[in-house]
Order: sequence, then structure tokens, then C-alpha cells
Amino acid sequence: MAFRNTPQLQNENNEGRIRRYVHQPLTIDHYGIHAKIMENGRVQITSAGAAVAGSKDEVEYDEVEIPASLVFKLATLLKATRTIKYVTAGEAATLEPVE
Repeated sequence: MAFRNTPQLQNENNEGRIRRYVHQPLTIDHYGIHAKIMENGRVQITSAGAAVAGSKDEVEYDEVEIPASLVFKLATLLKATRTIKYVTAGEAATLEPVE
């Protein structure tokens, strides 16, 4: 059995509630690539030479190449900027937008 250093949160006030992470909004620049962490935990990545949003020159890509160092940096920052929020099932349905 592996050692796990994650204490279990036992709080009787949060029984029946769903744990959600809320992130502190943050913007970083990593070798000319801009990354923005949003409150819901999603990350928006744009290149420094990208066109202004809403302009006629705007291009949307399905795939973007980014360095592995940015991936690890974002993973660390997502863990560092999160706080736990307990919500009811009804509130959880309204927090996640359906696309």
C-alpha cells in the first residue's frame, strides 16, 4: 500500500454537499505565450503575436503547440490558486456551463 499524505476532510457541515474548486484568476507570460487561469479552472492560451479578439484577422486553432515547461507551470499554478467550496447539487448544476 502506498503512502498518501492527504488528510481526509471530515466536516459534518458539508455532508451531502459537492466539493468544487474555485481558482484565483491569474495571467502569466511564458516565452511569448500568454496563459490565463479563469475562476472556473479553465485555461486560455494565446500566442503573443495573435490577432486582437473580435477583429477580422482573428484565427481560431484546434491545436496549439506549447512547451512542456508551460504545462508543468500551469499545473503547479492551478494547484496553488485553488480553494475548496462546498455546494449543493442544485448549485453545482448552475456553476458548470453546458456547451
